Amino acid sequence: MLASGVPSPTFAQSNSSIAGVVKDSSGAVLPGVTVEASSPVLIEKVRTVVTDGAGQYKIVGLIPGDYAVTFTLTGFNSVKREGIALTSSFTATVNADLRVGALEETVTVTGEAPTVDVQNVVQQKVMTRDIINAVPAGTKSAMVLGVLIPGVTTISQDVGGTIYGSAAIAIHGSRAQEMQLLHDGMAYNNGVGRGGSFTAIATNDATVQEISLETAGLGAESEVSGIRSNVIPKEGGNTLKGSFFGTFTNDKFQSTNLTDDLKARGLASVDTVNLIYDIDPALGGPIKKDTLWFFGSVRVWKTDQNIAGQFYNLNPPGSHTYSPDLSRPAFEGDRDGNQSLRLTWRASVKNKISAQFQNNQQVRDHFYGQGAANRLLAPDAIIYYNARPSYLGQVGWNAPVTNRLLLEGGLSLANKDFHYYPQPEVGYDAPSWIESSTSIRWGNMPNGGGFNASHNWNAKLSASYVTGSHAAKFGINFLHAISHSTTELSSNGITYTLLNGLPRSVTVNATPTSRDDVGKANIGLFAQDQWTVNRVTINAGLRFDYYNAYAPAQHLGPGPQVPTRNVDFPAVYDIPNWKNLSPRLGFSYDLFGKGKTAVKASIGKYLQADNLTTITGRANPTAAIVTTATRTWSDANGDFIPQPSELGALSNANFGNSVINSVYDPAVLSNRGYNWEASASVQHELFPRVSANVGYFRRWYGNFIVTDNILVAPGDFSPYCVTAPADSRLPGGGGYQVCGLYDVSPAKFGQSSNVVTLAKNFGEQRETFSGVDASVNARLPHGIVLSGGTSTGRVSTDNCFVVDSPQNLLNCNVTPPYQTQVKFFVVYPVPWWGIQASATFQSLPGPQITATYTATNAEIAPSLGRNLASGAAGTVTMIPFVAPGTLFGEQLNQVDFRGSKTFTLPGGRRVQALIDLYNLFNANPVLALNNTYGSQWQRPTQILQGRLLKFGFQLDF
Repeated sequence: MLASGVPSPTFAQSNSSIAGVVKDSSGAVLPGVTVEASSPVLIEKVRTVVTDGAGQYKIVGLIPGDYAVTFTLTGFNSVKREGIALTSSFTATVNADLRVGALEETVTVTGEAPTVDVQNVVQQKVMTRDIINAVPAGTKSAMVLGVLIPGVTTISQDVGGTIYGSAAIAIHGSRAQEMQLLHDGMAYNNGVGRGGSFTAIATNDATVQEISLETAGLGAESEVSGIRSNVIPKEGGNTLKGSFFGTFTNDKFQSTNLTDDLKARGLASVDTVNLIYDIDPALGGPIKKDTLWFFGSVRVWKTDQNIAGQFYNLNPPGSHTYSPDLSRPAFEGDRDGNQSLRLTWRASVKNKISAQFQNNQQVRDHFYGQGAANRLLAPDAIIYYNARPSYLGQVGWNAPVTNRLLLEGGLSLANKDFHYYPQPEVGYDAPSWIESSTSIRWGNMPNGGGFNASHNWNAKLSASYVTGSHAAKFGINFLHAISHSTTELSSNGITYTLLNGLPRSVTVNATPTSRDDVGKANIGLFAQDQWTVNRVTINAGLRFDYYNAYAPAQHLGPGPQVPTRNVDFPAVYDIPNWKNLSPRLGFSYDLFGKGKTAVKASIGKYLQADNLTTITGRANPTAAIVTTATRTWSDANGDFIPQPSELGALSNANFGNSVINSVYDPAVLSNRGYNWEASASVQHELFPRVSANVGYFRRWYGNFIVTDNILVAPGDFSPYCVTAPADSRLPGGGGYQVCGLYDVSPAKFGQSSNVVTLAKNFGEQRETFSGVDASVNARLPHGIVLSGGTSTGRVSTDNCFVVDSPQNLLNCNVTPPYQTQVKFFVVYPVPWWGIQASATFQSLPGPQITATYTATNAEIAPSLGRNLASGAAGTVTMIPFVAPGTLFGEQLNQVDFRGSKTFTLPGGRRVQALIDLYNLFNANPVLALNNTYGSQWQRPTQILQGRLLKFGFQLDF
């Protein structure tokens, strides 16, 4: 059988339900039937309702677990249905037929648990505790487990816990930064924004009972779309129980997958593990039986690994040249901790109160993180990251007041302050260099990092009223967030840019800076009803959202590049002030009336996620002034030290001044970005415990914004072309001209006054996803589990209109080919010896390949008919030699395997030994590559890590 975690008689609230119809032996519906759902996971033990005039009943707000449902009516025999396994956000259909007979006569039926939800339209995957324990999945966070769902995308690929658990994920063209991170139904994001990258804490796996991942058709409780993850925590029980989990590996247990072919493509090293361990003890039980329970855990985990393709500089610190020291590879160290305690109090028969606190620590001494850009930074240019304090406090209340009325409420505070520093051996004074032909940076960070302190207060209150045919829910969500960020001074506020080893420009920064943003109120009012008529269930909802943020009064003082700056900024309010109505509509049709086949469709409007750094921050006056500009650098004396006489004009004449360089069009402050999501699917039970689902999904966005420099017009730009070199790797072998490029007139160079406005003022902008998913889920006898499928789709964009430069029309319509991913996981308990095997398989499209080129004035001037506006020493970066969405790398195929052996000990204790093999076949697909056209174009910067053997154990007592 599947290995399970610490058994706990109860755990936290979820949106689970049991519903059905009661009839007599003639098929007539029976009103007034008493329906009792009993389970050890319910703190009140039994939840009771009565069927309505249509013979229907519904019990909402249940906790995941095993249930028995009993039906009684005077003059009829009683029926008891056992073995109802309920997971998060699932409505189990349990019907009953009563026949005339003695009341004391009870017919007990033990049948297969329903596998098709014929009432809800939400698409979801629930990772139950047995699955979380069984599959090989690194850190076991919602993000790491979520990537096993067909259609889910991420910017990172984990091999045995080498990727930090906050990696963002998305699905069906949604935004990764709009992923909802919920813990017991409440957000645990920090105050900056949404999405997997904005976590206040890294969750403690030993405290998790299951994780619900909703992927489409979200109800009116959700402000945004995409993935809605909800961690359902354990809560202890009347019996003292505990566990101790540990896992370990190091460099001696990893295979190399660096081949001669990869070496020939320029990859000198690969990511390799130095050390991984995870220690996670837990204990839960009663403080007072049937009244007060606790559950606590202390987790410590660490990952140290070498980073592919980057090495320390062989040259002295501060040198303007970079020569990789192949004996000293770059590395990333990640040290984490989580201390968690949860209390559950049965205040009365009808009132349950829970309180929990999680304290978190994280230090990353070289934060390479996710994304290809960081892979081009030498170790002395990468940040040192320290998150402290980082915590989540939460209180929840649940009250089934009557058999029709359920009340729920909660309050939470999530806080995180993460600091960015230069590497200790580098300090703040060392210069920062970048080679534009390769995009490799060394010497120091481009700025000195700084503080990123934020927190959010989150509150919710809801009421559910159930009549049987109807299940209505009304509620309010409130969120208040604060963000404080700084940019410290490093390298005297200057970054030095070279082209083929020679000075070309400097970037000047108006550091130090600071910024405060306040999300005053994010309020959501929602109402939704689930109405069942015969075999059709209508899911209708309406949500009203009010979002208001502001920038408080602030001050900026002088810096090396802005020696006279001393300015006070007054508070700026209503940036933005949004009010939105969002309708949701869906239906589910029980096709044959047997609860085994459901035809579903849904459509809903969802809102752009509130991210203080990109919404309010853009209009914050401390950020709206020009804090960065470039100057050409001729370096006439060849000393690699920029003298004033060697520097050209500032690329923005307003640099360093207190002039607000960017303002909002009032229409943007009252028109929030949104997207519509539509889906249609068929879910069918093929066999008992085996179901299949096929669905079509479409998403389209609206209310795009653009930045318009009102001091320039399309007529102020002159066209030019650049000729791509002959190169067999380029389309058609190269040698073609890239035209549609434009340079601003010298008279308008450096002039900037930006207005952030709606894109529809210039033309129609479109972004659309369309795709089809097909999946199967099976829980077979003897504990065999199979889940997975395929997802095929694409995102098409069209922004073919001119804002300032006609260059906007270059590659303005991107329609990539449809791409398919395949994902499966399987769990197989061997019938003897207590052995269990499991595996996961992922087949994913390769990374997109582009080719951005830095062209000199000498290459451009003949076509342009003059020098660049930035001068004879000027350059233009990001010239595209390859159209986006046309060239992709090789497919990624990854298989991970786990084998376990369980030993039963006296007193109900047991020990489970684990052996994991990640990347079983030692595959080496390229995950990221250098997309800067030059000597290192298409050089792999990261491949899938080599086969990794990992050892673990779990003791349950």
